[in-house]
Amino acid sequence: MKPIYHKNTRRTLLASAISLAFAGLTAPAFADADVQGRITDNRSNLLSGAEVSIPELKLRRTTAADGRFYFSQLPAGTYTLLVNYLGAMPETRVLVVADTEQRLGDIKLLSASEEIEHIEVVGQSGAVSKALNRQRNAAGIITVASTDEMGQFPDSNVSEALQRLAGLSVERDQGEGRFVRVRGLAPDYNAVTYNGTQLAAPEAGRRAVALDVIPSDLLESVEVNKTLTPDMPAGSLGGTVEIKSLSAFDRSNDFYSFTAEAGYNEQQSKTSPKVSGVYSKILDFAGETDSFGIAIAASFAERKFGSDNIETGGSWDFDEGLEEFELRDYVISRERIGLALNLDYRPGNNNEYYLRSLYSRFSDTETRQGMIVELAEPQISGSSGGAELIRSLKQREETQSISALVVGTQQTAGNWQWLLEAGTSRADEDTPFNIGAADFEQEFTDGVGFSGSKILRLTAPADAFLANSYQLKEVEMGDTYAKETERNIKFDLSHEIIQRHGSLLLKGGGKFSQREKRAEEDVWLFEDFEDLGISALSLSDYAGGIVDYPLSNLGPAINSGSIYQLINSLNRVGFVDEVESQINDYQVDEDISAAYFMAQWERSNWQLISGVRYEHEKREATGSRYDAIEEVFSANQVDNSEGYWLPAVVGRYNLSQQSIVRAAFSTGLVRPNFEQLSPAFILEQDDDELEAAFGNPDLKALTTNNFDLGIEHYADKLGVLSAMLFYKQIDDFIYEADLAGRGEYANFAKAETFVNGGKADLYGLELNAIHKVAGFGNWLDNLLLSANLTLTDSSADIEWFDDGVLLSREVALPSQSDKTANLSLGYQTDRISLRLAANYKSKYLAEVGDVTNAAYDVYSDDHLQLDFSSKWTFSRGMQLYFNVINLNDEPYYAYTGLKSYNFQYEQYGRTVVLGVQITNW
Repeated sequence: MKPIYHKNTRRTLLASAISLAFAGLTAPAFADADVQGRITDNRSNLLSGAEVSIPELKLRRTTAADGRFYFSQLPAGTYTLLVNYLGAMPETRVLVVADTEQRLGDIKLLSASEEIEHIEVVGQSGAVSKALNRQRNAAGIITVASTDEMGQFPDSNVSEALQRLAGLSVERDQGEGRFVRVRGLAPDYNAVTYNGTQLAAPEAGRRAVALDVIPSDLLESVEVNKTLTPDMPAGSLGGTVEIKSLSAFDRSNDFYSFTAEAGYNEQQSKTSPKVSGVYSKILDFAGETDSFGIAIAASFAERKFGSDNIETGGSWDFDEGLEEFELRDYVISRERIGLALNLDYRPGNNNEYYLRSLYSRFSDTETRQGMIVELAEPQISGSSGGAELIRSLKQREETQSISALVVGTQQTAGNWQWLLEAGTSRADEDTPFNIGAADFEQEFTDGVGFSGSKILRLTAPADAFLANSYQLKEVEMGDTYAKETERNIKFDLSHEIIQRHGSLLLKGGGKFSQREKRAEEDVWLFEDFEDLGISALSLSDYAGGIVDYPLSNLGPAINSGSIYQLINSLNRVGFVDEVESQINDYQVDEDISAAYFMAQWERSNWQLISGVRYEHEKREATGSRYDAIEEVFSANQVDNSEGYWLPAVVGRYNLSQQSIVRAAFSTGLVRPNFEQLSPAFILEQDDDELEAAFGNPDLKALTTNNFDLGIEHYADKLGVLSAMLFYKQIDDFIYEADLAGRGEYANFAKAETFVNGGKADLYGLELNAIHKVAGFGNWLDNLLLSANLTLTDSSADIEWFDDGVLLSREVALPSQSDKTANLSLGYQTDRISLRLAANYKSKYLAEVGDVTNAAYDVYSDDHLQLDFSSKWTFSRGMQLYFNVINLNDEPYYAYTGLKSYNFQYEQYGRTVVLGVQITNW
């Protein structure tokens, strides 16, 4: 067991929680009377995130997605019921509590604007209002994107929708947002849950969930928790992305929505279709009126696009020049299918049963035509010399799927509430028999070189672009499969104690989860084709058309069908690469048992949460060792067991109805990813020197102490100004290192693995501003301005041995940008909605190229992307929209050390979308 904070801190926190608990248990009992109701606008639209309070009792509730609030066992008396919602006039009612339950029905709010007779719940203002109300009334620091807000931007998946929020940015794949970073921390440091169940990750070596797999159409909202409370599972340092599904009870009436669109990308002259639909209905069931809800959502999208790439992969000799580079042309087709079915049964006001399900499949078909230039001697721009040119083809269809199922019940009896829930998630990634590389080569003694620095232009003799000049060298085929499953069951019990001077909520529970990650890979290497009696060895025998590559000349394309035909005519058995096919197979099993206790105290303008969580993990990793000297495989299994105490204190103080101060101390952990934990081990000998490469199943989890302090000010009508300071102290930072020269690897020339380092620090400032323009009496009142800026800095030490001497240097945390910013300008009337959005992130460390030399560190350059969206409401509930993605045609660029040393350049072009949406608002 490894406590990750000082013992005195733990004792103080536990004493605080216990004192709060006993203070509540000694409180006097009052009469038993419940009060409940629902908050809507004057059109009966449900309002989530509304604050409902009883000032005399210092009690406060926040309405859920269904607009409901509930007070249990209030003492008899006459009180004031106060309802506050951004964008609405405050509503006050006299509440007389006796000994019988009161059902207040719907409380309808009116707009705070004199010009608008109803609260805006749709469009840009309505989406922002929903998100800000939930953010304002949350106990901790959260950021929310509702499904309506996601629809205001041209974002096709969850990852791209989240990039608009304060403190969040995305890592892109082929120009599409894929992984989410929170407050500058890499995706593997953040958790993703679906209605409380941890989502499995489809990729073999990672825990990070690729959110481009999940269409945004299937969700009710996405909530990012930036502070951890004891009732939340560990597994994140930056934040937890909580995906919340839609429910029929989130609408006051039956609901449907249908969307159809067509997209066009500059790189490919093909149409990309998309259709999606949502339907929900509330039914009578088992003699109960309006007790059963069903919500169904489905989405299908196919996107056809491409990209043009030039990369060196860091092959620079800084004294002499470039050693190798590659030109790549991608043709890509991505297909997304998403399904969700959610059922709710509410037989009484205090009982609820639910089922939440999600299935999403992402198919990525990619053809990559490449030209690899291996220079005989390092060259500088403008020079020429000998080289080997390799025309290379990669073609594969990769399918990722994520599914989740959650069933549970929540029961309320007086001031007691309990929840029992079971969940499971499964993800897999399947890349069946595919062309890893089909290589044709030819040699040049002179005349090959390049010009430029960021964009390298190939110069070569005419034969370099003729098919008959290239001869088939080898074909590598692959077949990979990865699967992850997660199963869990949890129980929560809470008890609220109401006093005249405030309330105390005691909450405790436990959770048990099992996670299994399995990876399999098969590799075949076909070569020496002449010895196999194959005479068709020229590229002209496998050519098909000319590659459309605007950055240079690639000549004829390699036809993938011809390559498959060749390989299928051979017997695969004799071409298996036994080492690669076995060494990358592994399985990791994790069992996590957790329990927590916390107390939440509210009085007047104060709210304080204090508690502790304990998690114990058992892990078993199974893989293979390969001794290349003896050419022998052996099994490798490593078992580990470790426990962690995770305390937290989260507080907020209302300076006024509009201004809130927040502060928090929390602890978190992130377990090493599966690539790092893999028990694969390869031992080789090169020129009588021992070399090894291996994973490290003994790695400890990264742990962190988090500190947050900030202030928020909300405008009465609609808007917010906020500033949040944060600091994270990370222990056991993981990085890749060479252990040669130390311990059991003292006699090795190379021993590459992953190790735990010392401490790393991350600190920053998060600024957010949203303003709905009002008071001008003209077109300016239709403007909505939104801006956020996150400033971060980090440092971590990495170590290595040089001739037996331990050396170190300081680096930034990978994937951490110093500046992340969003700016959007919106304009909306009853008919027209326009929005221009800018998303920016500064350069960041992508990878440590050479532990011993900072000059080889790889950086992703600054990235600024503009997106435009427009909507025209031509009839009630019917909209025509037109979007432009990557309006400024921003490329991706990464460099080695300095910007003049290309690591990778890639351009994607613009994408335009035209669509129609029908909704029964």
